[in-house]
Amino acid sequence: MKNKIIKRRTDIDLLRAFAVLSVIFYHFDISGFEGGFLGVDIFFVISGYLITLHIQQQLSESRFSFPYFYLRRIRRLFPALIAIMLICSIAAVFILPKTLLENYSLSQISSSLYISNIFFFLKADYFDTESILKPLLHTWSLSVEEQFYIVWPLFIFFTFTRKPKISIVIIAIISLIAAEIFYDFSPSGAFYLFPFRIFEFAIGAIICGFSSSTLSNKSKNSLLITSILCIFLSVFLSTEKIQNPGLLSLPICIGTALIIFLNHSWLNKQNFITNVFLRIGLVSYSAYLIHWPLVVFYKIYYPEPLSIITSLTLVLITYLLAEVIYNFVEKPALKINLEQNRIKFILLVPLIFCLAYLFHMAQPKLYRIFNPQEYTVNSILDAIPDRRQVLKEIRDEIKQAELKSSIQKTRKLVVIGDSHAVDVSLSLKLLLANSNIEVELYHSICDPLTLNSIKTSIKKLYEKAPQKKSRNPEFCKPYHTEFLQQVKDLSPDIIVFSEAWRPAAVPFLLDSINEIKQETKAELLILGRNPQFSPHPNIIFKNLKNIEEINSIAWKKQYHIPKYSDDDLFEIAKKAQVHFISKSEIVCPDKKCKVLINSTMGYVDGGHWSLIGLKYYGQLLINHKIFKNLIKH
Repeated sequence: MKNKIIKRRTDIDLLRAFAVLSVIFYHFDISGFEGGFLGVDIFFVISGYLITLHIQQQLSESRFSFPYFYLRRIRRLFPALIAIMLICSIAAVFILPKTLLENYSLSQISSSLYISNIFFFLKADYFDTESILKPLLHTWSLSVEEQFYIVWPLFIFFTFTRKPKISIVIIAIISLIAAEIFYDFSPSGAFYLFPFRIFEFAIGAIICGFSSSTLSNKSKNSLLITSILCIFLSVFLSTEKIQNPGLLSLPICIGTALIIFLNHSWLNKQNFITNVFLRIGLVSYSAYLIHWPLVVFYKIYYPEPLSIITSLTLVLITYLLAEVIYNFVEKPALKINLEQNRIKFILLVPLIFCLAYLFHMAQPKLYRIFNPQEYTVNSILDAIPDRRQVLKEIRDEIKQAELKSSIQKTRKLVVIGDSHAVDVSLSLKLLLANSNIEVELYHSICDPLTLNSIKTSIKKLYEKAPQKKSRNPEFCKPYHTEFLQQVKDLSPDIIVFSEAWRPAAVPFLLDSINEIKQETKAELLILGRNPQFSPHPNIIFKNLKNIEEINSIAWKKQYHIPKYSDDDLFEIAKKAQVHFISKSEIVCPDKKCKVLINSTMGYVDGGHWSLIGLKYYGQLLINHKIFKNLIKH
């Protein structure tokens, strides 16, 4: 079946160039592009326009074919993706530690099925610190696009003769409202999942069939300048904290759609400067595919912040590789005749999955081939388990220990805080199972503060919070409102604070403790910050030559927060006349950390303890003279 080729438009290629450069500059830490991730939104609007235009043109001529539509998508996307996966898999075998290699292989399977957006949504936040350990994280947007390609032709087909514009507007509004509502429950879900991105594709689709020919030149010029400003200001003024997708995505999406709608002569002139950007737009798909794995593998070797020289060098390498992939993979694939080779293209779909699955099955053996020595730094780091596995194992041990104990619980110890409180509570539950102390957890990602103690707005308190969910002012407010009453209702004899202690929250801790002291008779203990090794022990200890170096250099490799230390927490405890124990003195006594315990890592990630860590550090906590006196009373 012969298809009319929609002529490439210079203005759309310029939009592609700006979009891909924004994303790349954002990922390469180039100053000024903190909102560069919004480049993906530009791509979604462009796809919405081009795909809808293509389908509607063919439907109007009664020559649209679902099979050929999907074959064209396969021919366009799959060859370059297969090439990138092959390149990344080879690099991953040589570069990634064992646990990260396994996670990579799973992400590759999800990418081959175009469901990596769902895979990464279930794993973690796009903006978290461990994102730099995932070479295929960027394929989430390709999965969203592919899901759009599957659903949208059916939608256009069934609404084509029934006022399609109205249908598109309705579905756009529903998607936008859903994104706004769902964001409060799951920012990551709203960011990654296709239903909450439909309105961005729909904004591009809405302009199909409209012409700007009736507008005066003055109106066109004004609209073009406004649109460009919307796009530029969105990218240059936005940060990771903005709600995306949602209402704040509209300026960049509408700006993109208006530029496409105007088809303005200013953006359709070709000269030396525009030709450079046109070339960037032409190879944007290959550049997008290669840039993220490149920076991930680089940062695994050199985890320090990127200098501007390094960032620009990586940009240059990205485009050299993009040109190679475009000229030797993308371009030749686009010249292949679909009618004569449709079976081959159909087979690409299972082929890419089979290759990903075979790599997943083979990666443990491949790793052993290239890492033959057993008692090495790499083997120790590779043995670090997943945190979920550790939590399951210690809970099983706690259950068994409690079944064996016949001692009646007469006192209650409540551990309050974030994920570090989870670690301490589980450690104490296991180690105090055969005592009269009942251990309970009061856990939240919100800071353990009473509402009255917070002398600033909730919005300002959480504006730099690591979890995107807590940056929503309405998320933590109920927790702070109910905090004091919840603590009273638990009727604790001992309260232990175990928290990451964000600098923004520490100034209000003293007033919170004083309020708790007025309302309860509990003894209070503040635990200092847990020594952290960011982004992951697998990365920061990876290049050591012998295992003895792990403990000897751990103190220097510790991630230090410049403001608020254990000294500040100790002063707060002293003023409040409560107890304080430094976790740094437990993990790193006299600045000599013991993160390697009997040839096993005491940490599972940058800040949480492994099973042996929970037992070892927990025992040191229990044996501390202050803690001993607390539980003796």
